[in-house]
Amino acid sequence: MVVNISVSGGSVILQSPVLPVMEGHDLTLSCQSKTPPSNPSAAFYKDGSLIRTEPTGHMTLQHVSRSDEGLYKCHIRDHGESPSSWISVSEKPATTSDPSTTCPPPAPPYPPHVWLPAVYFVVLVLLLSLGLMVRKYLQWKSKDPSVI
Repeated sequence: MVVNISVSGGSVILQSPVLPVMEGHDLTLSCQSKTPPSNPSAAFYKDGSLIRTEPTGHMTLQHVSRSDEGLYKCHIRDHGESPSSWISVSEKPATTSDPSTTCPPPAPPYPPHVWLPAVYFVVLVLLLSLGLMVRKYLQWKSKDPSVI
């Protein structure tokens, strides 16, 4: 949700967010004049010190931190200065994992005393089955010697 506030006491307006900007997010300020040109070059100030001049009248502070919090204003030559506007920066919330989006941890491997008897059982069943098949084959072959 983006909410902007415009202070219109003079001929120059600084548009800034009403709600605090979250740490790490970008902040865009717009400086506009009520009289043409609509997007002139604007000088941006924080706490009375010049930050920089932008030819478009828009300034973006990338990845804001608590040190970016303060009183901002802008100035358009031949048009005047905007009223100051307080910009707040809120702390980034602690990252907590959402249980619905995280995968469960992998199951620990079974120790040998759990799976080894099962392997032995399967091998025993296979050997017995093979033994029975060989016995049946030999019985069948002894009845019909023409079979290879």
